[in-house]
Amino acid sequence: MMKKSTILDVAKRAGVSSSTVSHVLNHYDDIGEETKKKVLAVAKELDYAPNYAAKRLSSKNKKQIALILNEINVTRGVAMPLEILGGVIEALDKTEYEFVFYAVNGRKQKMKSLKQFCGERDISGLIIQGLTTEDPYYHELKRLDVPTVAIDMTVKNGSVGSVSIDNQAAAAEVARRLLASGNKKILFINGSNNAAVAMEREAGVRSVIAHPLISYANFSEEMAFQIVEQMERIEEIDAIFAASDLMAIGVIKALKKRNVAKKIDVVGFDDITLASYITPSLTTVRQNIPEFTKVAVADLIQQIETGKVVQKYIPYEIIVRDSARL
Repeated sequence: MMKKSTILDVAKRAGVSSSTVSHVLNHYDDIGEETKKKVLAVAKELDYAPNYAAKRLSSKNKKQIALILNEINVTRGVAMPLEILGGVIEALDKTEYEFVFYAVNGRKQKMKSLKQFCGERDISGLIIQGLTTEDPYYHELKRLDVPTVAIDMTVKNGSVGSVSIDNQAAAAEVARRLLASGNKKILFINGSNNAAVAMEREAGVRSVIAHPLISYANFSEEMAFQIVEQMERIEEIDAIFAASDLMAIGVIKALKKRNVAKKIDVVGFDDITLASYITPSLTTVRQNIPEFTKVAVADLIQQIETGKVVQKYIPYEIIVRDSARL
């Protein structure tokens, strides 16, 4: 096993005293910017993680689970991050584990590795959601040895558990139902090709429809709106399946603007709050987020205490409303 770096290693490599390193890592304001940058760079290079929890007398008995959410964007009616946060807090409240929350983005991931974060906070296990295949943390998960459960995401590491629906099967079922309803020309509007969940949903569509029309809207309502608004020969399209409800709402708005909303079936994915309020109400795939969080917490605690790792699918449900009578 590789020897764990110490504060003395960082100080020696950076050419400063150990107290200077300590002041930098504890955010004292008596250190110059150049020194701060140098020390932080060396700490990252050496993968040094000061164990703040070790300073507390109670740390030996402390059990902490961290929830990490990436690129939180709580748009109106889109409350998945908040549902996950609330669900994890509620589930952990019934256990002896304490809760740590860490909201990250691409910049933060480059500044501090997962290993550093876990070492600093003395983390027993991680629940993580929202990473793309291009994120530093996604790649670090492939070799991380901290007990971890990913929500709505799979990682090629047998030591990382997962909780999600079978996105490929759900998308395939929607595609089959659209065809069975008499739709021949179907447009699939996907999120992005660097999101594993988006690729799974696209694979489901492709498994049923030989040559689907596919566009990418980056899970954006506005981009989905523009794709449909600018599409030539829209009247030739029979149905549009969007890989998120937010994109589906953009699609419906564009179809209304072009006066073809009653002629084209629309299906979304997620069953966000707005799905039942938009006109026409949105047919969509429902994910049971409260169940996701409950199972993720239970599976993570099992992994921490027994070493057993589980990849688990939660049942999905297709909710039929006015936008497509499947």
